[in-house]
Parts: sequence; structure tokens; C-alpha cells
Amino acid sequence: MIFKHLFTPKWKHPKSQVRLAAVERLDTERDLSILNSIALEDSSAEIRKKALNKVNDLVLWWQVYKQDQALKEIAEQHINQAVLNTDSKLDANIKNEFIERYAPVKTLEKLAFAEKEIQVRVKLLKRLANPSLIDKAFKEGREELQLQLVELVINHQLAKPLLKHAQGEAHTQLATHLENERLAIEMPAKVEADTRVVLAKLNALRDKHDFQLVSMQHAELLEQWQAIELKWLSEEQVSTLDKKYSAITQKLESHIAQLSKEHEAAQQVLAEQQRQVLALASLEAIGEEIENALQLGLETPEQIQQDWLEAKVAEAKDTLAEANLTENQNVRDVKQHLTNLFNQVEQLPQLVSAIAEFKEAFDKLNTVATSEDESEFDSLKQQFENQQKLARKKLASIPNRLQGRFKANLAEAVNSWQQAMAPLTNKFEKNQQAAKRKARDVKRLIEQGRFNVAFGVFKGFEELYATLTEYYKQPLTSLKADLETQLAEAKDWQKYASAPKRDALLVEVTEFAATECTDPKQRAEQVKQLRRRWNELGRLDTDAEKQQGELFDQQIELLFAPCREYFAEQEQQREQAKAQRVEIITQMQQLTELNTQSDEFDWKQFESKFNRIAKTWRSAGNVDPKTYRELQAQFKAAQSQVQSQLIAFHKANAEQKAALVEQATLLSQSDDLAAACQELKALQQTWQTIGFAGMKAENTLWQQFRRVNDDTFAKRSAEFEQQKQAQQQNDEVAAAQLAELESALEVVVHLAQLKDLTVKLAELEYSKALSARVAQLEAAISAKTALISKQAEQSKLTALFAALESGSELPSQFQASLTTNLNAGQLLTRIEILAGVESADSQLRMTEQVAMLDDKHRGEHADVYYYLKQLLAVSEGSVSADTLARLKAIFAI
Repeated sequence: MIFKHLFTPKWKHPKSQVRLAAVERLDTERDLSILNSIALEDSSAEIRKKALNKVNDLVLWWQVYKQDQALKEIAEQHINQAVLNTDSKLDANIKNEFIERYAPVKTLEKLAFAEKEIQVRVKLLKRLANPSLIDKAFKEGREELQLQLVELVINHQLAKPLLKHAQGEAHTQLATHLENERLAIEMPAKVEADTRVVLAKLNALRDKHDFQLVSMQHAELLEQWQAIELKWLSEEQVSTLDKKYSAITQKLESHIAQLSKEHEAAQQVLAEQQRQVLALASLEAIGEEIENALQLGLETPEQIQQDWLEAKVAEAKDTLAEANLTENQNVRDVKQHLTNLFNQVEQLPQLVSAIAEFKEAFDKLNTVATSEDESEFDSLKQQFENQQKLARKKLASIPNRLQGRFKANLAEAVNSWQQAMAPLTNKFEKNQQAAKRKARDVKRLIEQGRFNVAFGVFKGFEELYATLTEYYKQPLTSLKADLETQLAEAKDWQKYASAPKRDALLVEVTEFAATECTDPKQRAEQVKQLRRRWNELGRLDTDAEKQQGELFDQQIELLFAPCREYFAEQEQQREQAKAQRVEIITQMQQLTELNTQSDEFDWKQFESKFNRIAKTWRSAGNVDPKTYRELQAQFKAAQSQVQSQLIAFHKANAEQKAALVEQATLLSQSDDLAAACQELKALQQTWQTIGFAGMKAENTLWQQFRRVNDDTFAKRSAEFEQQKQAQQQNDEVAAAQLAELESALEVVVHLAQLKDLTVKLAELEYSKALSARVAQLEAAISAKTALISKQAEQSKLTALFAALESGSELPSQFQASLTTNLNAGQLLTRIEILAGVESADSQLRMTEQVAMLDDKHRGEHADVYYYLKQLLAVSEGSVSADTLARLKAIFAI
């Protein structure tokens, strides 16, 4: 036995401590096969673990994982770590087998986001079939991964929430899927409606009788029928529609066949009408040729082709006889026109002669000369009028239908001559009209007894009369003689009537001179009136009349004496007014010297001073006209300079305000009226800071600016009201939908139904008025979700505890491979810690709390159900009565 142990390798020694030391001394390269054998065959788990750690080969770890139950957990950790870290040493077959058969859910979840190969990630997500993981992977993935996940997204009904995160082709496929889902809901009703419309239109064609319209619409409706996607309907619906379509089309085709016969008959009638129209057009063309030839013959008689015209007449008569035209008004008009042309051909020689005579008279008319000499005017005018009468007489002998061109030529010649003579004609007519007005004035003055004035006006009449020629004097000759007779009689009468009037006027002026003067201005006006009346009584020829004149002058002087003092006072006042106006001019000139370029210059005060000075100038006292003109020139010069500064200031302000009007106009056209109104309010504030823009511009710009503001705010109010109404309508719809969801919540019993309610509630569009109600419904859904989840959990736990009590197979959701090295007591204590239940062993509870905190720091998280599954795995599906009782207490079963 001693020799046996001497020659046996240490790694085969019976004592485990010797073997353990021997393993430590083995070389991983030279003794690799021995280490592999120890790792797989040694009886001590500790030695096998030591050999495994020394070799650290993933293939070996995989073999141990599959066959060594004692080291399975640590082997799983190595394999798990290699898979998660994508270790290049890990064989792909091992990796795939581990993932497909052995890997725990948490590893698969981590691997699903750590794996670089897209196919593997997709495979893992399919195996996990966890909607939240698929949602996360899709949102974080690139287009290539998203494209591979499209099927999973659709299967788990995540297409709608993930559409906005999709890229490229994945977005297209999801959008197509959602569109197909929408169409699957909408299209049957739409297709059914489309088929009803098309069938109704086909059936309605049987009531129409326009063959071409019916044929065209029939073809269009057949195309529309072919375009309808009947695939959205059931086979039974398609069969029913086919029967209806066949019945309607058969009846419609019979109707179209009948219309076709009627259309052909109508076409024959139309062809006959067209034949007659063509025949009529041919006759009209021949008539036009004859008419043109006649016109040419009338214009150039030497080119008359009588034989050709007679041949054309014969052709027209033959065509008319062969045409066999149906009698109507148009045909009668053409025949009448041709008959007239036939007659004209017969009368052509006489017409040519009449036209030749007119042309001769027209040529003589054109030979009448024009002149600027007034002495020749009457003779030339008489000669022209005589020739014009002769030409018009010859024109009247030509038929009316042929007079057009000749009449136009005559009018043109008359107009040309009259324009050439217009300067003299206008002068004479103007003087003649002025003379007539003078004559009417003379006649009126004679009737009023104002003979002196009448004599003066008649003298002007005679001067105008002398400028006229005999032609223009003739209408005034009798009027002139009549006025001369009346004035001669008036002169004698004036002489006879003026003597007593002079005596009376002398008495009147003497009485006025004796009265006291109370109103100098009125007395001066009376003096003027008396002087005018004295002068109207005529000339003073005799010595007695001259003595009366001297007496009148003396009395007038006495009468005017009080006025002289008044006018002297007025002169003094004018001097004071002159001084006042000079001061006003100085004030205006001082304004011109101010520095208006300063930033602190007060334009409002400047303009106020200007307006005050201008107003003072207008209200200043009167001065004599000459002085006023001189002072006015000085004032205007200074005023214009100040005005130019104010105009420039107003113009600049007007430009700024015009720019604000343009901005306001643009804002009024904005789609966002709320923002536009806010900006308009800012523009209104800016408007207030800009100075006066001038009376006219200020008012115009303000009205424009105010109108734009008013219109915009009105539109905003209307839009707000419309939005309010629309929101009210939306709220009514939303309230109805909300009521449906509230009613549905009362009857739902599954979490999937609650999830569907949550999605619908999230899609609901509502206003703030419904937010409280929506929040209440969300809370109710959450509460019911928690309740149903809890009930489902309790149901699963009840089934689990029932299986544990009966010793039957555990529910599948509680079956899991063992992945922990914790014992049953540790696992039970951790379950109590997470559930918040007191533990019997407080020392163990504290130890496990520290261990769980350490796991958490390392990023390892586990829930109650993980530890429960591990407890069941450690207990191999059977727990003690005490453990079962503690579990029931934890989960309140």
C-alpha cells in the first residue's frame, strides 16, 4: 500500500488536501489534460472548482455546467459572464445552446441590449416576448434593428406608440401596417358606400336620353366600378353586389342600344342640315365674290369685268337651284342678298356714272384753298360751302349701301378744311359771341334806366362788331341798329329826366350834411353812393348845371369832414398794428435760429410756439395794403423756414408711422392671430412715442392703423369665439367618449382591457374643463388595474399554495432553474424583508439585509418573486409546513 501511494500522482491521492495542493502545482500548459480530467472527474467539488478556475476554459465550464450539479451555479456565472461580455473565446454553438435552453430571463434581458449581432438580439426579444423590452429596444435601436423588430412590434400591438420613433423603412412598414389597420376598419363601409353610389349612378343613366353623355358616363362608371377594391368585403357581399351589377348593366345596355338607334337617326338629320349649311355657305361665298367685284368696279370703273360678273350670277343661280334648300329665315336672307347683288350687276353702269360725278365734285371741293388772311375768309368760306353742298347732292344719288366710304372721305375733307381755318373761325365766333353778350347787357341796362352805363357797354359792342367780317356781322346788323335807336331815345329822355333828379339829390345831400355823424364808415359809404348817383345823371353842359355841380361838391365835402378824423385814428391804429406785426416777425425769426438737431430738442413745444405765433399774426390789427405786403413777405420768409423744418419733422414721423401701418397690415395677415394681437399692442405703444405727422397724414395714417388694429382684433375675437365653439363641440364629443370609457371601466375584468382603456384615454382630446374628470378616470383605471393585478397575483399564489399542499406539479410561472447559492432559510428571510414582514431570526435578517444592499450596489436587483422561485427550486418544489405557513402569512393567503 505504501508503494502504491508512492507511485500514484499526487493529484490522484486519496486525501483531498493532497490533491488540492497537487492541483495548485500543475502547469496549465503542460498538464492541461490532467487539469481537465480533475475538473470533470475528481470526487471533491472544491478540487474540481480549483482545477476549473486554474484552466478557466469556457468549453470546460460548459461541460461542468451541464453535468456537475454542485458546480453548476458557478459554471453558469462564468458562461453567463462570457455571453454578456461577448467573449471571443466562447464557442458560438455553446453560446447559442445556452441562450436557447438554459439562460435565465434576467440574462436574456441584459443580453438583448448588450448583444451586437442584430439577429441574435431579435431572437432574444422574440423569446422574451416582453412588450416593454421590445418597446425599449425599438426606441434605442437604429434603423436596421428597427426593421428586424417590426414584426414583433406589430404582434405586441406597439405600432402606434412607436411610430414616431421609427426610422426609414421601419417607419414606412409601421405606417403601412397602421394604415392597413385603419383601412380594415374604414374601407368596408367606404367600399360599400362607393358600390352603392356607382350602382345608383348606373341605374340613373337609364333615365337619361343623351346618347353621347350616357355612353361617356357609362364608360366612366365602369372604370370606377373596376377601381373599387372589393377585397375589403366578404364573399357573400361581393356575390350580392355582382348580381346587382349584372342586373343593372343588362338593363342599361338595352337602354344604350335604343339610344344608339335614335342617335344614328339624329346624325342623319344633322348630316342633311350640314349639307344645307355647306350649300348656303357656298352661295354666301359666291355672293361675297360678286360683292367684292362690284366694290372694285365702283372704285375703279376701268377694271369692271362685266362678263365675269354675269358668269358668277349664272353660277349662283344654278347653285341655288341645285341646293334644294329648306325654307327658313336664313335661307330667305341669303336669297334676298343674292337678288340685290343680281340687280346691282344689272345697274352697274348707272352706279359707276353716279360715283364718277361725286368724285368730280369731291375733287373740286379739295381744290378750295385755305388762308390766314381775314380779308379772304368770307369768300373762301362761301366757295367751300357751295362745293360742299354740290358734293353732298351727288353723294345722295348713290345708293345708301354704297355711301359709307364716300361719306367718310367727304367728312374727312370737310374736317381738314375746317381745322385749317379754325384759328380765324374761332376768333370770329368768339368775338361774335362776346358782341352778342354785350348787346344783351346794353338792352338790360336800358330797361333798368341805367343809360350812362349802357352807353359805355354799347361802345364795347361796337368795338367787337368792327373786328368781324361781313359773314359774322350779318346776324348782328339788325340788333346793332335796334340798340342804336333805343340809345338815341334814352339820351333824349335822360336829358329831360335828370334835371329834377339833380335838384332832389342836392336837397338830399344838404340834409345829410346837417345831420350828426354817428358812424364814420357808414357816412363814407353814403358819400360814395351819392357821388355815384350824381355821376349817373349825365354830363353837365349848361352853366346852371355846372353851378349845381359846384354846390354838390361843397355839400359832399361837408358831409365827408367827420370821416377824416376817424380815418386819422385808423391810421394811428395801423401804425400800432405794424409795430405788433414787426414783433411777431421777430418772434418767428427767433424760431428759425433754434438748433433743431439736438437730441433733447422739444418738437412739441417748438410746434406749439409756431402755431401760437401764426395765430397771433392772423389776429393782429390791420395795416395799409402796401405795408402789409412788405411785412407779409418778411413773415412768410421766416414762416416758410420754420414750416420746412416742421414738414421735415412731420414727414419723418409720417414715414415711421407708415412703417408701423405696414407692419400692422402684415401682422393682420398672420395665421397666428393671438401672437399678432400681442405684437400690435407693442406697435400701439411705439406709435405713442412718435411725434405728430402733420394734420392730413396724421389723421390718414391713424385711421389706417386703427382700422388694421380693429380688423385684426375683430378677427381674433371671431377666431377665439370659433375656437371656443369648436372646443365646446369637441368637449361634447370628448364628454360622450369619456362617458363611454367610464361605462366600459365598470364592466372590464382583464388587464388587457384596462390597457386598451388607458390607450384610448391617452388619445382623447379634451379641454381644461374635462381635465378633472379625466384625472378621476385615470385614477379609477389605475385603482382597478392594481386591484385586478392583485387579484391575479393572489389567484396565482393561491394556485401555488394549493399545489404545494397537495404535492402536485407547480404552476409554470413559478418554475425556474436554480441560479443562486442561497439556502432556503436565506431566501425565505429575503422574501420577508422585501414584503416588510417580521422574521423569526433577527440576526439572519440583518445579515441578509446587508447582503442585499451589497448586491444592489453591484447593480444586481431581485424582487420577491425571484426569491420565491429560487426557494421553490432549492426545495425542489416541496416546502415544509412551517415554510408554507410563513409564505402564506407573507402573501396574506
